[in-house]
Amino acid sequence: MRTAIAAARRGLGATYPNPCVGAVVVRRGEVVGRARSRPTGGTHAERLAIERAGTSARGSTLYVTLEPCRHHGRTPPCTDAIIEAKIRRVVVGVVDPAAHVAGKGITTLRKAGITVEVGVLGDACQALHEHYLHHVVTGRPFVTLKAATTLDGRIASPTGDSKWITSEVARRHVHRQRAEHHGIVVGAATVLADDPGLDVRMVSGVDPLPIVFDPTLRVGGKGVVAKLLRHPTLVLHTERAAAARRRRLTAAGVELLEVPADDAGKIAIGPALDALGRRDVRSLLVEGGGRLHGAFVAAGAWQRWLWYQAPKILGEGIAVLGGVAWDTVAAAPAVAVEMRRTLGPDQLLVLVPADRQGSC
Repeated sequence: MRTAIAAARRGLGATYPNPCVGAVVVRRGEVVGRARSRPTGGTHAERLAIERAGTSARGSTLYVTLEPCRHHGRTPPCTDAIIEAKIRRVVVGVVDPAAHVAGKGITTLRKAGITVEVGVLGDACQALHEHYLHHVVTGRPFVTLKAATTLDGRIASPTGDSKWITSEVARRHVHRQRAEHHGIVVGAATVLADDPGLDVRMVSGVDPLPIVFDPTLRVGGKGVVAKLLRHPTLVLHTERAAAARRRRLTAAGVELLEVPADDAGKIAIGPALDALGRRDVRSLLVEGGGRLHGAFVAAGAWQRWLWYQAPKILGEGIAVLGGVAWDTVAAAPAVAVEMRRTLGPDQLLVLVPADRQGSC
């Protein structure tokens, strides 16, 4: 199962909206076939591993990180391939909670006389597929906040200068995270001030879908020329967005999605996540400025926070969280440190909400 997990990890981010599954075929203690999922529409990991095993698949054990499908989608059911290959035993890491699977694949295999074991390295498999599992269970994308700050929590100087707070080692790690997420989110202010590309560089991987939170479509103003608007981009806005700006962005090939506003006229985070979830966006990497991060934290709408800290002090500057405040220490949201990691001269804190520690 560890081999199957490792195979899947090498393809994270390349198969959205499908999860990247790992599968290994073992015959008499020897690995005779291994594979990970191909991009959506391609061969599933189980079928590909069985094909690579060839005739050695007969009487073997198949290890798979996520329950095999039994429905007809873009590809035939994986359970059919397992049964046809006369595999003797299947070991499943975690059950797929999607309504069209939800134990049905396991039941189908058992009815065919195949021994099925479930839950081997279950926690590791759940962590591997956490983006997919969270989306299936909640209907919302898995949200990862990302912030690069000085030790005193500044994301930029008072003049707005932020290049570069962290080292190249830390920035390479950020680009790996980009490659493993379905969408990447910034606010309109970041687009207008920094003109970010939001693509994957420094590592190999698939670019996430750029998503802009822009209540009044500021990025659609006359004369605005941004890198994002030259590529497939999704912009969330409210009913306050002017019709002329909507037309201008639509003509440029930008996809618009209207969502409700909160009491302050900003994008309402909860409804925005619901809308993105209905669009099958599985995960988000939030790279916006302090106010966007503040909105997600205030809404309690995040599952993990990657906080890169450089050994620098700015003093006055732009804070990592903006537009929010709690009157007392007791009222402040509590977080748990899931992991600490050194990245060159920098430190990475991986945080989770304290009340959801260990959950999807």
